[in-house]
Amino acid sequence: MSTSQLAPVANGLPAVEYLKSQFKILPQGMIQVGAHNGREIRQLARSGVSRGVFIDPLDETFPMLSKRAAQHPGYRAVKALVGDEDGREVEFHVASNSGESSSFLAPDAHLEIKSGISFDTTRKLTLRSLDALLDEQKVDTSEYDLLFVDTQGAELHVLKGGMKTLGRMQFLWMEASIGGIYQGDTALGDFVPFLKTLGFELAWCQMKRLGWGDALFVRRELFAGGKA
Repeated sequence: MSTSQLAPVANGLPAVEYLKSQFKILPQGMIQVGAHNGREIRQLARSGVSRGVFIDPLDETFPMLSKRAAQHPGYRAVKALVGDEDGREVEFHVASNSGESSSFLAPDAHLEIKSGISFDTTRKLTLRSLDALLDEQKVDTSEYDLLFVDTQGAELHVLKGGMKTLGRMQFLWMEASIGGIYQGDTALGDFVPFLKTLGFELAWCQMKRLGWGDALFVRRELFAGGKA
Protein backbone atom coordinates (compact mmCIF):
# COMPACT_ATOMS: atom_id res chain seq x y z
CA MET A 1 0.00 0.00 0.00
CA SER A 2 1.39 3.38 -0.96
CA THR A 3 2.04 6.14 1.55
CA SER A 4 -0.35 8.40 -0.36
CA GLN A 5 -3.25 6.01 0.29
CA LEU A 6 -2.65 6.33 4.03
CA ALA A 7 -2.30 10.11 4.04
CA PRO A 8 -4.79 11.83 6.36
CA VAL A 9 -7.79 13.39 4.65
CA ALA A 10 -9.74 16.36 5.97
CA ASN A 11 -13.42 15.54 6.47
CA GLY A 12 -12.87 11.84 5.85
CA LEU A 13 -14.78 9.11 7.64
CA PRO A 14 -13.51 9.10 11.26
CA ALA A 15 -13.26 5.31 11.58
CA VAL A 16 -11.27 5.01 8.35
CA GLU A 17 -9.00 7.90 9.22
CA TYR A 18 -8.30 6.29 12.60
CA LEU A 19 -7.43 2.97 10.97
CA LYS A 20 -5.14 4.70 8.49
CA SER A 21 -3.39 6.58 11.26
CA GLN A 22 -3.10 3.93 13.97
CA PHE A 23 -3.10 0.62 12.07
CA LYS A 24 -1.65 1.75 8.71
CA ILE A 25 -4.55 0.05 6.94
CA LEU A 26 -7.02 1.40 4.39
CA PRO A 27 -10.20 -0.72 4.42
CA GLN A 28 -11.04 -2.11 1.00
CA GLY A 29 -14.80 -1.82 1.40
CA MET A 30 -17.53 -0.89 3.88
CA ILE A 31 -21.00 -2.33 4.45
CA GLN A 32 -23.19 0.13 6.33
CA VAL A 33 -26.43 -0.95 8.01
CA GLY A 34 -28.56 2.03 8.96
CA ALA A 35 -27.23 4.42 6.35
CA HIS A 36 -30.18 6.88 6.59
CA ASN A 37 -29.75 9.47 3.82
CA GLY A 38 -26.12 8.62 3.03
CA ARG A 39 -24.39 11.46 4.80
CA GLU A 40 -21.28 9.32 5.38
CA ILE A 41 -20.88 8.41 1.70
CA ARG A 42 -18.88 11.47 0.72
CA GLN A 43 -16.66 11.06 3.79
CA LEU A 44 -15.99 7.43 2.93
CA ALA A 45 -15.07 8.33 -0.65
CA ARG A 46 -12.76 11.12 0.55
CA SER A 47 -10.96 8.62 2.78
CA GLY A 48 -10.23 6.46 -0.26
CA VAL A 49 -12.46 3.42 0.31
CA SER A 50 -13.46 2.15 -3.11
CA ARG A 51 -16.40 -0.15 -2.32
CA GLY A 52 -19.54 0.50 -0.30
CA VAL A 53 -22.94 -1.05 0.33
CA PHE A 54 -25.41 1.22 2.14
CA ILE A 55 -28.56 -0.32 3.62
CA ASP A 56 -31.59 1.49 5.01
CA PRO A 57 -35.38 0.90 5.10
CA LEU A 58 -36.90 4.39 5.12
CA ASP A 59 -39.03 5.36 2.13
CA GLU A 60 -38.53 9.04 2.91
CA THR A 61 -34.73 9.09 2.80
CA PHE A 62 -33.83 6.18 0.53
CA PRO A 63 -34.00 8.26 -2.68
CA MET A 64 -31.29 10.58 -1.32
CA LEU A 65 -29.24 7.62 -0.13
CA SER A 66 -29.49 6.00 -3.55
CA LYS A 67 -28.59 9.24 -5.31
CA ARG A 68 -25.51 9.80 -3.16
CA ALA A 69 -24.31 6.22 -3.60
CA ALA A 70 -24.74 6.41 -7.37
CA GLN A 71 -22.26 9.30 -7.53
CA HIS A 72 -19.37 6.96 -6.73
CA PRO A 73 -18.33 3.89 -8.76
CA GLY A 74 -18.31 0.81 -6.55
CA TYR A 75 -21.00 2.15 -4.21
CA ARG A 76 -24.62 1.06 -4.10
CA ALA A 77 -27.72 1.43 -1.92
CA VAL A 78 -30.05 -1.37 -0.79
CA LYS A 79 -33.49 -0.78 0.71
CA ALA A 80 -34.08 -3.14 3.64
CA LEU A 81 -34.59 -3.33 7.40
CA VAL A 82 -31.88 -5.53 8.85
CA GLY A 83 -32.30 -7.55 12.02
CA ASP A 84 -31.74 -10.92 13.61
CA GLU A 85 -34.49 -12.99 12.00
CA ASP A 86 -35.05 -13.10 8.27
CA GLY A 87 -38.70 -12.66 7.30
CA ARG A 88 -40.12 -11.58 10.68
CA GLU A 89 -42.59 -8.70 10.60
CA VAL A 90 -41.97 -5.92 13.13
CA GLU A 91 -43.31 -2.52 14.11
CA PHE A 92 -40.87 0.12 12.91
CA HIS A 93 -40.95 3.33 14.96
CA VAL A 94 -40.41 6.34 12.70
CA ALA A 95 -38.78 9.34 14.37
CA SER A 96 -39.79 12.92 13.70
CA ASN A 97 -36.18 14.07 13.06
CA SER A 98 -36.38 13.09 9.38
CA GLY A 99 -36.31 9.48 10.49
CA GLU A 100 -32.77 9.62 11.85
CA SER A 101 -33.63 8.08 15.24
CA SER A 102 -36.01 5.46 13.83
CA SER A 103 -35.76 1.87 15.06
CA PHE A 104 -37.69 -1.36 15.29
CA LEU A 105 -36.99 -1.12 19.03
CA ALA A 106 -39.39 1.15 20.91
CA PRO A 107 -37.79 4.30 22.36
CA ASP A 108 -37.10 4.37 26.09
CA ALA A 109 -34.83 7.00 27.68
CA HIS A 110 -34.53 8.61 24.23
CA LEU A 111 -37.96 10.17 24.87
CA GLU A 112 -36.56 12.11 27.84
CA ILE A 113 -33.05 12.78 26.57
CA LYS A 114 -34.34 14.17 23.27
CA SER A 115 -37.84 15.26 24.26
CA GLY A 116 -38.28 17.24 21.04
CA ILE A 117 -38.17 14.05 18.98
CA SER A 118 -41.38 12.04 18.76
CA PHE A 119 -42.17 8.56 17.46
CA ASP A 120 -45.83 9.02 16.57
CA THR A 121 -45.66 7.01 13.34
CA THR A 122 -45.19 3.27 13.15
CA ARG A 123 -45.31 0.98 10.15
CA LYS A 124 -45.05 -2.75 9.67
CA LEU A 125 -41.82 -3.83 8.00
CA THR A 126 -40.20 -7.18 7.39
CA LEU A 127 -36.76 -7.89 8.80
CA ARG A 128 -33.97 -9.25 6.64
CA SER A 129 -30.95 -10.92 8.14
CA LEU A 130 -27.74 -9.35 6.90
CA ASP A 131 -26.37 -12.68 5.70
CA ALA A 132 -29.49 -13.50 3.65
CA LEU A 133 -29.79 -9.99 2.25
CA LEU A 134 -26.19 -9.80 1.06
CA ASP A 135 -26.45 -13.25 -0.51
CA GLU A 136 -29.63 -12.17 -2.31
CA GLN A 137 -27.95 -8.97 -3.51
CA LYS A 138 -24.92 -11.01 -4.67
CA VAL A 139 -22.54 -8.98 -2.54
CA ASP A 140 -19.14 -10.68 -2.37
CA THR A 141 -18.31 -10.05 1.27
CA SER A 142 -14.67 -11.03 0.68
CA GLU A 143 -14.31 -7.61 -0.95
CA TYR A 144 -15.36 -5.80 2.24
CA ASP A 145 -13.60 -5.64 5.59
CA LEU A 146 -15.39 -2.86 7.51
CA LEU A 147 -18.91 -3.29 8.87
CA PHE A 148 -20.65 -0.13 10.10
CA VAL A 149 -23.84 -0.62 12.13
CA ASP A 150 -25.93 2.39 13.17
CA THR A 151 -29.39 1.02 13.92
CA GLN A 152 -30.55 2.93 16.99
CA GLY A 153 -30.19 0.27 19.65
CA ALA A 154 -30.71 -2.76 17.39
CA GLU A 155 -27.00 -3.33 16.70
CA LEU A 156 -26.85 -6.71 18.47
CA HIS A 157 -29.86 -7.90 16.46
CA VAL A 158 -28.06 -6.96 13.25
CA LEU A 159 -24.90 -8.79 14.26
CA LYS A 160 -26.80 -11.95 15.26
CA GLY A 161 -28.36 -12.03 11.81
CA GLY A 162 -25.01 -11.41 10.15
CA MET A 163 -22.60 -13.78 11.85
CA LYS A 164 -21.28 -15.14 8.55
CA THR A 165 -20.69 -11.60 7.31
CA LEU A 166 -19.11 -10.52 10.59
CA GLY A 167 -16.76 -13.48 10.38
CA ARG A 168 -15.29 -12.00 7.19
CA MET A 169 -14.80 -8.51 8.65
CA GLN A 170 -11.60 -7.05 10.07
CA PHE A 171 -13.25 -3.98 11.54
CA LEU A 172 -16.60 -3.17 13.17
CA TRP A 173 -17.70 0.43 13.69
CA MET A 174 -20.98 0.82 15.50
CA GLU A 175 -23.18 3.21 17.39
CA ALA A 176 -22.83 2.44 21.08
CA SER A 177 -24.69 3.47 24.23
CA ILE A 178 -24.84 2.95 27.99
CA GLY A 179 -28.08 1.04 27.44
CA GLY A 180 -31.71 1.87 28.10
CA ILE A 181 -31.98 4.37 25.25
CA TYR A 182 -34.30 2.00 23.38
CA GLN A 183 -36.25 -0.90 24.87
CA GLY A 184 -34.13 -4.04 24.71
CA ASP A 185 -30.96 -2.35 23.45
CA THR A 186 -27.48 -3.56 24.41
CA ALA A 187 -24.96 -1.50 26.36
CA LEU A 188 -21.40 -1.10 25.13
CA GLY A 189 -20.12 -2.89 28.23
CA ASP A 190 -21.96 -6.03 27.12
CA PHE A 191 -20.69 -5.81 23.54
CA VAL A 192 -17.04 -5.92 24.61
CA PRO A 193 -17.03 -9.52 25.95
CA PHE A 194 -19.44 -10.69 23.23
CA LEU A 195 -17.20 -9.40 20.45
CA LYS A 196 -14.07 -10.59 22.23
CA THR A 197 -15.30 -14.17 21.84
CA LEU A 198 -15.54 -13.46 18.09
CA GLY A 199 -11.96 -12.19 17.89
CA PHE A 200 -12.53 -8.44 18.14
CA GLU A 201 -11.00 -5.97 20.60
CA LEU A 202 -12.24 -2.47 21.41
CA ALA A 203 -9.79 -0.09 19.73
CA TRP A 204 -11.52 3.28 20.14
CA CYS A 205 -14.64 4.71 21.72
CA GLN A 206 -16.20 8.12 22.16
CA MET A 207 -19.29 8.53 24.32
CA LYS A 208 -21.34 11.69 24.69
CA ARG A 209 -22.94 12.94 27.89
CA LEU A 210 -26.30 11.98 26.38
CA GLY A 211 -25.36 8.33 26.82
CA TRP A 212 -24.42 7.31 23.31
CA GLY A 213 -21.55 7.61 20.88
CA ASP A 214 -19.42 5.42 18.60
CA ALA A 215 -17.09 2.47 19.07
CA LEU A 216 -14.54 0.81 16.80
CA PHE A 217 -13.62 -2.86 17.18
CA VAL A 218 -10.61 -4.40 15.43
CA ARG A 219 -9.52 -8.00 14.91
CA ARG A 220 -7.14 -8.97 17.70
CA GLU A 221 -4.41 -10.21 15.35
CA LEU A 222 -4.08 -6.72 13.87
CA PHE A 223 -2.75 -5.39 17.16
CA ALA A 224 1.02 -5.62 17.67
CA GLY A 225 0.52 -7.82 20.71
CA GLY A 226 -2.33 -9.86 19.28
CA LYS A 227 -2.22 -13.51 18.34
CA ALA A 228 -3.86 -15.01 15.26
